[in-house]
Amino acid sequence: MFDVGFSELLLLAVIALVVLGPEKLPHAARMAGAWVGRIRRMLISVQADIENEVAAAEMRERIKKELEKAKASTGLTEAQAALEHALQDTPPVKPEATPTEKP
Repeated sequence: MFDVGFSELLLLAVIALVVLGPEKLPHAARMAGAWVGRIRRMLISVQADIENEVAAAEMRERIKKELEKAKASTGLTEAQAALEHALQDTPPVKPEATPTEKP
């Protein structure tokens, strides 16, 4: 993105030393570092949020396609209907009574 070499950084440091003076320069450098850190953390957070939203949208799209595919599959619905019909026609199974022995 930015091509800043050592000589440019050295020139920037000398200008900052002249403008701010030796007493304010360390505080200004700390503040600049803190702001850069905050900006980086914010950008990383935004990037992670965007990636999560894209992944969620892709997952929703895949689920939607799978549901459409399942609805289009007539064999599955016919088998399910036949199974339900068979279950409705079959009487409930009663457990067999076991003979109890008396001593």
